[in-house]
Amino acid sequence: MRSVIPKQLNPFAWLERKALFAPERSFRGNPDHVGLEYADIFPVANDGVRLHGWHMPASASSESRNAVWLILHGNGGNISVRLDQYKAIRDRYGASIIAIDYRGYGKSEGKPSESGFYADALAAYEFLKATYPENKKIVFGRSMGGAVASQLVSVVTPNALILEASISSMPEIVRERAPWTHYSPARFMVRSKFETTSHVASNSVPKLILHGDADQTVSYQHSERIFAAATDPKQLEIIPNGDHDGLDLVDPERYHTVVSEFLREHDAL
Repeated sequence: MRSVIPKQLNPFAWLERKALFAPERSFRGNPDHVGLEYADIFPVANDGVRLHGWHMPASASSESRNAVWLILHGNGGNISVRLDQYKAIRDRYGASIIAIDYRGYGKSEGKPSESGFYADALAAYEFLKATYPENKKIVFGRSMGGAVASQLVSVVTPNALILEASISSMPEIVRERAPWTHYSPARFMVRSKFETTSHVASNSVPKLILHGDADQTVSYQHSERIFAAATDPKQLEIIPNGDHDGLDLVDPERYHTVVSEFLREHDAL
């Protein structure tokens, strides 16, 4: 009986992809549902994969239209998960927003992978630069997206990097959730590293690291490790009672005060 697994497909790579990535193809809504003007964008990564994202320009009535944010989401869902946060960023900071889906997520082509995510983030940033060449640029990454954002900032130079509930590395996640793998060959089967700690140690971009102390998905110790490894300038903010999703919703005024003061201090607002 002939195998249904192609010879060129590594079964461990397939299992790893299933374990690490949880993409959604269907959208939970679009920016219009929260009152944001938007346009579909289709950047192409350097390996030819066609991506999909949203471009949400600043309001024409905004007093400050000088900054643009690139949003890199986590390993689950797609760009439609946090529509409310896009609106808060646009309204509070007068910013334009680019949100991109990685390969295999939403309407983006391809299959998820660590190297693919990095290529996708770079394609989105190049689109952002071409669209807003003179504007201040802020790269924002959440959860696994924090590792993607950090790797991006190791090869480009935005005005600021914001990491929210980021993982410090995939090996640390495996060690925490499956400590028995430390003594098992299984730990060698996960080839994806997503090593935020190594990426933040290689540049002088201002870094704001946010985490909740009640995060049951990615412990706040990950952000402490990231902060310890990061080069200056850097700032760590642990938010009491903050969980993994919706950290900005626990205490919105504190959250946005920290963000706005950080951006103002580093001339990125």
